[in-house]
Amino acid sequence: MILFRQMVFKFALLLFCLLLFSCAVKTRKKSDDEYYFSGKNEWGNMAKDFKYPVELEKRIEDFLGIPYVWGGNNSDGLDCSAFVKQVYEIYGFDLPRTSVLQSKLGIKIPREALLPGDLVFFGEVDKDSVTHVGIYMGGNKFANATTSEGVKYSNLNESFFFSKYLFAKRLGF
Repeated sequence: MILFRQMVFKFALLLFCLLLFSCAVKTRKKSDDEYYFSGKNEWGNMAKDFKYPVELEKRIEDFLGIPYVWGGNNSDGLDCSAFVKQVYEIYGFDLPRTSVLQSKLGIKIPREALLPGDLVFFGEVDKDSVTHVGIYMGGNKFANATTSEGVKYSNLNESFFFSKYLFAKRLGF
C-alpha cells in the first residue's frame, strides 16, 4: 500500500511539474505571415458576404492609359501608389501616398482568397520590400500603373509580376 501511495505521489508530482513548466513556456508571437482569417469556411463566408464594388471597374477605366510618372499625382502622370490612392477615394478612403505605407493597412489575404478590390503588393521577394502596388480585379487580373505603358490591366501570372508578388491586403468596404 505504501509503494502504491509513493507511485501516486510521484506521478502527481510529475504531472504538477509538467503543468507548471507548460505555463512558463513563452507563447509564440503572431508573425506577419499569419493571416487574420485562416479557416477555409471563414474565407468562403467572407467571399459570399463580399459586395463587389461595381464602381471600381468604372473608376479604373477613367485612369487607363494615363502615363506613368514617378511621384506623379494627376492626369498628366501617376505612379502606382497615387493611382491606388485616387481610385480608393471613391470609397472614402484616404490612403497614404506610398506603396510601403499602403501595405501596412488592412488584413493580409492569401493569394487563393483574392477578391476584386484587394490590394496586391510586389517587390524584392528575398528582401520582402514593397516597391509596387495594384488593385486586384478577379481572374488573376489587376490594375496598376506600369512604367512602360502607364495605367493598365496586368495578369498576376505574367512572369515579372509572378516573380515579384509579395502579398495582398484587404481594406474594409
